[in-house]
Amino acid sequence: MDSQLYLVINSKQPLGQRISKRLAEKGNVVVYLTDDDHEGYAIAAEEPRVRYRCCSPQDRTMLAEEIEWTQRCLSPIDGVIVMVSEPEIEDIEMPLDEHFFDCVRSSDTPQMPEKEFCITYVIVAQKQQSPDSLKALHLALCSRAHDDVKPNGFRVNYVVVSLSNDADGENHGVQPDIALDASNLIRYLTSRQANAVHHQAFYFKNSSD
Repeated sequence: MDSQLYLVINSKQPLGQRISKRLAEKGNVVVYLTDDDHEGYAIAAEEPRVRYRCCSPQDRTMLAEEIEWTQRCLSPIDGVIVMVSEPEIEDIEMPLDEHFFDCVRSSDTPQMPEKEFCITYVIVAQKQQSPDSLKALHLALCSRAHDDVKPNGFRVNYVVVSLSNDADGENHGVQPDIALDASNLIRYLTSRQANAVHHQAFYFKNSSD
């Protein structure tokens, strides 16, 4: 696959850092948005293809400005990755949904390209969940395609990740593998080969679970 530009909106999720590094290792450019300077400068120093931009993931005005800056100063965005912890989801509605990105695209600032805009939500599930509850989450996410009318021109998919109890550690041996698998899937979902893949939910879990 050709090099792509990804915008990663991360809110204190270690997995988001690892996915960003994996994407950059594949030759992609990653614009990494977080309000944690220590984290942001550290990942940019470790991986030159990651560009850190200080931005609160909860501040929609700042996010819109960073999307506009990325498109104006770097290149069109090939994919947006929104890291979401499961407690942030209310009634299967994402904190940042297609309507937010549609407003940014329709604003007076330089517009996003007319091509389809790819959004991948990476949902970090709560620990010690039962298989039935994760299955219910998976099905509910898939059903969003049949709910309210969504803006046109968006390709939205979901990656649900279930980590083991000790997977938050910096040196844990399994989480980096999940980051590699998730980053490979994200690259596919934002490629031309995946044009027909919309509102699908994919699930990864630690083999130690």
